[in-house]
Amino acid sequence: MVMLASQNWASNRLQRIGEACRRLRTVLIVLFCALATGCAHQGPASQPLKPHVQKAPKKHGNALTRYGYRYGPGYYHHVRRYHVDRPWRPTTGEASEEAPPNKSTTGAEVVANKSAIKGLVPVYFATNRVVTGGPGLELSQISYGRAASNTFGYVTVSIPIVHKMGEVEIPGTSWWGTKEAEQDGKHFRIQKLNRLSREEFAAAIANPADSLMLFVHGYNVAFNDAAFKAAQIAFDANYKGRVMMYSWPSKGGWKDYDYDRESALFAPDGLFDLLQLIKKEGKVSRIIVIAHSLGSEVVLGALQQAALSQTTLGITELIFAAPDVDRDVYLQRANQIKAAAGAVTLYASSTDLALLASMKKAQSKSRMGFVTQSGPTLVPGIETIDVSAVGSEMFALNHSTYSTSRAVLDDIGRIISSSAHLKPLQRTPLYARCPTRPIRPTGCIPIKTWLAGAFAAAEKKTAGVRASSTKD
Repeated sequence: MVMLASQNWASNRLQRIGEACRRLRTVLIVLFCALATGCAHQGPASQPLKPHVQKAPKKHGNALTRYGYRYGPGYYHHVRRYHVDRPWRPTTGEASEEAPPNKSTTGAEVVANKSAIKGLVPVYFATNRVVTGGPGLELSQISYGRAASNTFGYVTVSIPIVHKMGEVEIPGTSWWGTKEAEQDGKHFRIQKLNRLSREEFAAAIANPADSLMLFVHGYNVAFNDAAFKAAQIAFDANYKGRVMMYSWPSKGGWKDYDYDRESALFAPDGLFDLLQLIKKEGKVSRIIVIAHSLGSEVVLGALQQAALSQTTLGITELIFAAPDVDRDVYLQRANQIKAAAGAVTLYASSTDLALLASMKKAQSKSRMGFVTQSGPTLVPGIETIDVSAVGSEMFALNHSTYSTSRAVLDDIGRIISSSAHLKPLQRTPLYARCPTRPIRPTGCIPIKTWLAGAFAAAEKKTAGVRASSTKD
């Protein structure tokens, strides 16, 4: 009898511990969604730098994600988690061969220790941030204030010798708030920062080049972080063309989402002006625009202005990475998007906690770059690629998979380096067209299903408390 009671006590104890663990897991996930931010300072890529032996896909239960259900063939693909294909491109990129404009240095400049760096990437920029001071330019002069017109210039970014594909190595901060000193061999650094007049900028981009890649950053990104990210994408993708960024006035803080969203609504005028200038003065055969997160809102605003004014911008490739745009807005402007570019590629994920937090904050049904339980938001003519399988760390935001995953970086590299647009299955063997029956693609992890269950349980519990309070 005593033994039976002891067994019952142990069983009940284990049940209570298991229930406590489940509750803790739910609390942690909801907390991470509430604090989800982050377009900058992402962690290292989850993919190994070397190909590994192919493994059989894991068998899961009956919780199937309905990828492919009611989707037409040819424009929705997913990335396989398990692969043996080694990318055709080297694992480390090379610096852009283009030299910065021939102009005497008037801005901030330091001499890089060349033995400590892998390469230098010149990045042209236009920004509608408020820039103070005279003709010289320091980082401290570039603020998050909103300016009525663009400021132009270029930066030279050094890539440290310790750089790993998919990472932006920056100084860390200790637990007691001490920031690590910048070092050429350990961190991305701005080696040159120059302001250019509009005429000088136009003359610089008038030099013939095969292609131009314009990067539009997302939320919570300072000016220097945007330059680092543009340089990292170009370097890791082994891109040889001209690199440019448009930096809109993000406040650069994880608590400043509302300010950044209003800035994203303010910024399209400046981006539209830059795109017109590139079209008019830039002697390039291909114009590639890459928009990340909230930067996609800026790009859509510029494309809307182009449509209303019947202006042709000449964009060859338009790439949306984890776009933080409402689903209904996306569907409303889909025709403008397709009309503005020769080809459009969208990277979406079911594990992007930053977009999930954005949906909760805006009380939105879905986001342009989020894959819900019923699948992504698909538009015929726009190639949608589900990257859930290569960005599925349990407690990561998975919001920068486009620039941290080797598989996705390789695909972007093929897009921006090819002279003609190739379909996903032609350029990247890791992709597979989604089936027409409701099955789960290899390697995809439906974290959204788990999160939805957690939120539903919390809402049901809250509703029950309210109902009992009403009865009382």
